[in-house]
Amino acid sequence: MRPNRHADQRALRVRRVTATVPPLRPRVEIAVRTPGPDAAQRAEHFARGLHLARQEAWEELADLMVAADREKHLTEGLFPVAIILSRGARSDAVQAARDAVRRGEPKTACAILATFRAALEDEQERPAFDGLAAMAHVDVALAWRGASAPAQLSAQRRMAYGWHMAEARKLVDHYNAFESGLSSWAALRCAVLEADPAPTARVADDYEDLIELAPETPVHMMAMGQDLRPRRFGSWEMLDRQARRVIGQTSDIWGMAGYAWVYIGALEQDAGALRRVDAELFTEGLHDILERHPTQDMANRLAAFTGLTLGGPSEPGTARRRIADAFGWITQDYLRELHPEIWATAPSPGRPLPKEDLQDTIRRGRMRAISTMAEYYAPALDVGRRLVFTPDGVRMLKGD
Repeated sequence: MRPNRHADQRALRVRRVTATVPPLRPRVEIAVRTPGPDAAQRAEHFARGLHLARQEAWEELADLMVAADREKHLTEGLFPVAIILSRGARSDAVQAARDAVRRGEPKTACAILATFRAALEDEQERPAFDGLAAMAHVDVALAWRGASAPAQLSAQRRMAYGWHMAEARKLVDHYNAFESGLSSWAALRCAVLEADPAPTARVADDYEDLIELAPETPVHMMAMGQDLRPRRFGSWEMLDRQARRVIGQTSDIWGMAGYAWVYIGALEQDAGALRRVDAELFTEGLHDILERHPTQDMANRLAAFTGLTLGGPSEPGTARRRIADAFGWITQDYLRELHPEIWATAPSPGRPLPKEDLQDTIRRGRMRAISTMAEYYAPALDVGRRLVFTPDGVRMLKGD
């Protein structure tokens, strides 16, 4: 077959024309920072806990955890360093036990944690070691439970779940959080509420104790919101009542933000909390959060919550719409750079997060963020404008 010189010439002309046309600029332009400060700090503390456990440097680990708890060390995103160290230290044992859970081998899972506890018991008796063992049992209990209620589990899974929770509770009952002054023990008390025969009777008091010991820590207020849902140990009425009480506990640090933090925890798991939330009070709480912590980590977290977790279609005037509209002022007044890990892991009720590697997480987070911004600012973008985030603020620019 003879070569088609006319086709080759046409292809060459197309390539030349294409080469002279600049690529279209993105409609949303924002600096991307990965890892973000909080993600980097979490990874560092987790690795430290893991390393010390693998070296069996238990005394050094215990000293670090207790110091981090007493001195209230937090990451950029206000997450307790003591909890991260603990997660790293028990991660090998817990992962091995979870593998046994996936294989349906309860005896193997028990043996793995027994070995872990034996290594800790070889050291001088310290509350930090019992705390590590207790949380390892909670982790494995939750692996047996999965997303189901205990009553819905098979006999084998229900028995294994109950045994690990009971072991954790035995360890927790040895200590009083207020006597030790350690918020980690109060958090453990809340973590074993599932093992209590009447969790509804104590859930509010246990979380009030925890928040009193660590009022600066949002994750505890969010955990309270999660556990006060009707599907857990509370009701929508109890949730709203306790959220308002948290304002009084934390107003010197957070203003009205305690109310918002409790509801954020609930709303990340269940949009039913919109039935009771006071949207105006919640929005005031969002303002207080960002006035006190105007970091890019916090701006990304609250933008992802309002724009993604609560985003999508909603009726004008509803609580969902009023809270979701905060996405506008959060992005315009505070957001200057994108932290993809935050957007990738932002909860979206009814849509579980996939298991993926770091690069997939970063790509998905960036895509989620850009698409959320493009949807919110669509009226301006659809007429040819570009949304550009700069260190000085957000600008709408015409054309390319």
